[in-house]
Amino acid sequence: MKGNIKALNRTVTVIGIVLCVVFGALLIMNLTIIIKGLVNPDEPPSVFGVTPMVVKSGSMSSDLPHRVVSGDIIELTEEQIQSLKVGDTFQTKSGDYIETNIVETVSKSENGNIVFTASRPASDHIEVDDLIFVSGSDFQDLEVGQIITFFEANDRGDRTGKVVTHRIIEVTQKDGAVAYRTKGDANNTADSVLVRPQNVIGVYKNRVAKLGALVLFLQKPWGMLIFIGVPVLAFLAYDIVRRQRSAKKSGKVDELEDELERLRKRVAEMENQENAPGGSNGAGEQ
Repeated sequence: MKGNIKALNRTVTVIGIVLCVVFGALLIMNLTIIIKGLVNPDEPPSVFGVTPMVVKSGSMSSDLPHRVVSGDIIELTEEQIQSLKVGDTFQTKSGDYIETNIVETVSKSENGNIVFTASRPASDHIEVDDLIFVSGSDFQDLEVGQIITFFEANDRGDRTGKVVTHRIIEVTQKDGAVAYRTKGDANNTADSVLVRPQNVIGVYKNRVAKLGALVLFLQKPWGMLIFIGVPVLAFLAYDIVRRQRSAKKSGKVDELEDELERLRKRVAEMENQENAPGGSNGAGEQ
């Protein structure tokens, strides 16, 4: 029984330490993002060279179906296109980027063209409320197919303040310098303005599904209160329980020591009585 209690206490302690480390790291990251955002509101804040971004648009979603006419399909003959059915895949091309599509429905338009409602595979898809991570420093040599986060700008390259995450579909030139044509995977058309390297924030690395909504909540007063208050209250409650248990154990130990001391005194008194003249073990007179 004692062994089980000790094991439980060790487990609770380890869990508490892990939670403190995790919450501490998230708190530091969150505070860093908030402070950097206040100091330099025109630049997305980064932590150790990585910029976390919360996705608020479905332009890179794989869940949004899109319309494809037969003339947009590449590398298939007319006969192969005619035989496509639900679940089959085909390819289309945006700029220099080849996209894979999955047939959802098949129909015909008024002029007789086959029309497909299609979705895209889930690889590299980015959904609303995801938390994505972008990084990088040299954006002069990006390639077709890479997903980048950038400041939206006008034709002169002046930033509008909006941040967009789209895929590069073409590497081209603008005013004698490299520029990138981009497109959202869920969009039917490419972005109207080319992206210049100086407006690129970073290259997409990874995402955590739906964590972005939590991050936004934690940056609000109620979120910060819960985020800091709950772990602190949990730690205080655990510390109170631990101290109470320790006090009870200490009280029992004190009682045992007092009882042991009384027994020692009693044994000493009995030994003194036995060794005294006229005691029960003395020779005595007849």
